[in-house]
Amino acid sequence: MNKRSVLWIIVGVALVVLAVTLYLSFAQDGEVQSSNSRYLLSHTAPSISDSYSEMRKTVDSHLSKNSKKRKRRAGKFMDGVDRSMFAHFSEEDKKLAEVVQEALDADDADKTIKAATKLMSSSNPEARSHAVDALGWFGLKALPELTMLMGDSNEDVAQNAVNAWESGFSEIDNVQTRLKVSAMALNALSSKDALESIGAQFSIAATEYIDEADEGTEESLDRRVDVLQSLVDMIGSSNNSLSDVGRDLYEEITGHNWINMDEAELYLNDPDNYEPPESSDGATSDASM
Repeated sequence: MNKRSVLWIIVGVALVVLAVTLYLSFAQDGEVQSSNSRYLLSHTAPSISDSYSEMRKTVDSHLSKNSKKRKRRAGKFMDGVDRSMFAHFSEEDKKLAEVVQEALDADDADKTIKAATKLMSSSNPEARSHAVDALGWFGLKALPELTMLMGDSNEDVAQNAVNAWESGFSEIDNVQTRLKVSAMALNALSSKDALESIGAQFSIAATEYIDEADEGTEESLDRRVDVLQSLVDMIGSSNNSLSDVGRDLYEEITGHNWINMDEAELYLNDPDNYEPPESSDGATSDASM
């Protein structure tokens, strides 16, 4: 083998080594870029029944992990109630109300919720209001059923359900669970008033959830993704009221108006330095700037 052949072999080997090095370098950069990049997805909005089902699983899971014995509380339901309040109920509603009462007197949550859920379908708002009171007695455990009643056609029943829901919701001490449950409730609601009330709870939980993580860490970014993904799903909903509330929440949490998915991702990648695009007249398209 002459010197020229040896030289070409050396050059060839060097080129191969260089190519492999460059490939590995680009691959590593790609992995880093991929791991640091966050893509928000436009999900199909969960159905109302799915939201209730998932909320039930989440609530029951939380209760099983925090199984402190609930104190037996004294109140208008315990140890009997004035049955005269059932006077205007239909015979069927009276029977259900009696079952509810018996379950309450026994402090039986499952039986109360089962009977109250049937009473919720009554055409009599007083009967539905009785169901709200009964469900509110068990607070957190009855959140899915109270969520249904927050959209009641009767304003008083709906507001009582909102109040009972918020009271039960306050029993959740885990901020991630509060975020999940409030998001599920929002996806299950159509009432503008109820959406705004629960939206406020979501906003508080979202802010706490993000602030719990050290700023600039991978965990902080992951938490922002969780919050923004929930907002994107709300904004993309076919429920116009939910979509409007989602936009309001996006502005409240990020400090910027919702523009589109691409801008949301740009904000997510660098929230501290994000600048919204300018409109055609040179003014920023973000009202908060």
